[in-house]
Amino acid sequence: MSEAACGPRVLFVTNAWPHDLKPGHGAHAAREVRALRAAGARVRVLPIHGHCSRWAYAAAARDVARTNRRREFDLVHGFLGHAGAIARMQLRVPLVVTYTGSDLLGDHLGAAAATGKSRIEAAAFRQLARVAAATITCAEHMERVLPARCRARNHVVPTSVPLELFAPLARDEARAALGWPSDEPVVLFAADPRRRVKNHELAAAAHELLARRRPDVRLRVAQAVAWEQMPLWMSAADALLLTSRSEGSPGAVKEAMACELPVVSVPVGDVPGLLEGVAGCHVCEPDAQSLAAGLELALDHGRSPQARAAVAPYDVGPTARRVLAIYEQVLARRSPAGAY
Repeated sequence: MSEAACGPRVLFVTNAWPHDLKPGHGAHAAREVRALRAAGARVRVLPIHGHCSRWAYAAAARDVARTNRRREFDLVHGFLGHAGAIARMQLRVPLVVTYTGSDLLGDHLGAAAATGKSRIEAAAFRQLARVAAATITCAEHMERVLPARCRARNHVVPTSVPLELFAPLARDEARAALGWPSDEPVVLFAADPRRRVKNHELAAAAHELLARRRPDVRLRVAQAVAWEQMPLWMSAADALLLTSRSEGSPGAVKEAMACELPVVSVPVGDVPGLLEGVAGCHVCEPDAQSLAAGLELALDHGRSPQARAAVAPYDVGPTARRVLAIYEQVLARRSPAGAY
């Protein structure tokens, strides 16, 4: 029997999964599942496309609850807080929950604290950690908001990046493929501007200030772009701009760095530590003037091979093996009676 056939049987429940209407949504989850399977786990995915139907969560809850009748899986992995709550409907095997950002921290739509709805949801998802055999947060600052007694069962596993896919391409060739002018400096905003937590308004303000000195600079938004196309966009751009109000471990930053694209970011999530000392990359105060100055430096610097070297430890393969080790640790702790 092959190693792949002997790995743990996992039901992977997630509300972030690529869909025709949102091709880039949940790309990080899809990559993790692919790598987990390559590492030996036998993973079945239950995607919850809540943006397609208001009944999606109810249907998923029913499907998970049905697994209580038979032992099809060794554990259930809820990927993101909402999915973790649905995954809790299965009571016979251990639960692992991955938190990636707003599910623990809330959605921050301004300088003040998180919105009321997201604050209530985040509080509930933090309590979900009490019934999980293990939790995974993508950054240390997220672990600190978990209930104190749950932190010993938490594992910090930063968001991964598939270095084989996200690799630098020739800028001119990438631009030709996208139909972009060859001589236009481009700042890339790699998020949906309608998501207020991503703070597109600040990105636009920084670009407006920069354009006063360098009117040829263009701000391009990568919205509804299939994740397989993102290396092309990042290779064609000259800098990535991240202005989010709240983050865990933003994958777009690592993806850009893997493509040797300089990153300019506000001090959010784990980004300051990731960019520290990396040539061409800058962490700036969350104001338009500081970000415009950082962008100008990044544009003048050009490609940053050092950025790719800095994200080598976050390749998707080793990251998936860390998650698989968490599965095995959880299953090893389990007593014959099923208690912990």
